Amino acid sequence: MKIKSVTISVAVALAAVMVSSLLSGCKTAGYQRADKTGAGIANFRNEITKTKLAIDSTLKAMDQIALTANSNPRPAYEKYVKEVANLQACADKVRQSAQAMRENGQAYFDQWQEQLSQVKDENIRKLAEQRKAKLKEAFDEIREYTEPLKEQFEPWMSSLKDLQNYLANDMTVSGIAAAKGPFSKAKSQGQKVQKGMDDLIEALNDLAATLTPANVPPAPDANQQK
Repeated sequence: MKIKSVTISVAVALAAVMVSSLLSGCKTAGYQRADKTGAGIANFRNEITKTKLAIDSTLKAMDQIALTANSNPRPAYEKYVKEVANLQACADKVRQSAQAMRENGQAYFDQWQEQLSQVKDENIRKLAEQRKAKLKEAFDEIREYTEPLKEQFEPWMSSLKDLQNYLANDMTVSGIAAAKGPFSKAKSQGQKVQKGMDDLIEALNDLAATLTPANVPPAPDANQQK
């Protein structure tokens, strides 16, 4: 009786493992990987949008320092310090979301490549390989926007912090007036960074539309139509 009981227990355990495996397989379906990649793209895009707004706030705070130079620039300076810190925090989140997007995308294409080996029909396999290559190329092309933007942003962010340090030691009328050139340059560079962000956001929108399935609304219930 004990042997029979153990045998039944083993059989039940094996069945549970098989069911678990099937369920886990369903959880990582290709379109679900695509959806996860699309969610990563959306999150990346949202963080960039937040950073754009943070740039606006930073530049406005910088302008206010010059406008209040003859009265009391200290409040404007303190606002500028907070905005620069917030901008840096936003930039850190952008980097994190970009990394997550790349990892999700790589997992999606790796799984797709693995599943291609299971396709027996040569014509279907070739079609899938062509589609995968096309979408992978579109995904990789995002670097054409992110790399130049990174090269613009990092030195610009450094110049904002340099201005902060400069003003911390000299907020006199003449000191602020002497910084007119760096102020103007920082504002111009910030606007260029925002333009690069606009281009990246547009590219991310196109990528999301290309990569992920459409959200088709469910068909109406037949019983409700009667």
